Amino acid sequence: MPKFKEGDRVQIRARDAQGKEAHEGRYAPHLANAVGTVLKVYTPQEIAVDLDLESLPEAIRERHAEQQTRMHERWLNSLSEEARNRLTDDEKSFHLRYVALLAEDDLLPLKATAKSATARQAKPTAEAKPSPARAAKSAPAEPPQRPTPEQLEQLEEQYLKTRKRKGS
Repeated sequence: MPKFKEGDRVQIRARDAQGKEAHEGRYAPHLANAVGTVLKVYTPQEIAVDLDLESLPEAIRERHAEQQTRMHERWLNSLSEEARNRLTDDEKSFHLRYVALLAEDDLLPLKATAKSATARQAKPTAEAKPSPARAAKSAPAEPPQRPTPEQLEQLEEQYLKTRKRKGS
């Protein structure tokens, strides 16, 4: 019986790569302690994990952000001006996942939390927001998360586009 199933939250075990696996790339010690969600279980030796960008080391996060920006620009540049103008804000957003293929032995189970990977990507609705009176009575809320560099770039791009439309 498999130890993990799709949707499980996991953490990558910290250990040294041993023998042939270091040469073959079956374990990535630089991803140690990163947290993510199981996307697909192919075999016990091949489990696809969508890693949370916040849990990655800074250098990897920066490289991932750079690649995401380049790919987004390349995609937008491949579209005609007319096609770009027809895109909605949701269609213009571009998010790359960071997925690693890992062995079951290299993963540690995490307890399920209210913040799953899908919950972070979903947009909050008016129903999901507590009323100010209810929020004051409930436990203190977590401080708001700082936006990632990718999110800041998107917000800036949206702002500049709205200014451009108003100025036209």
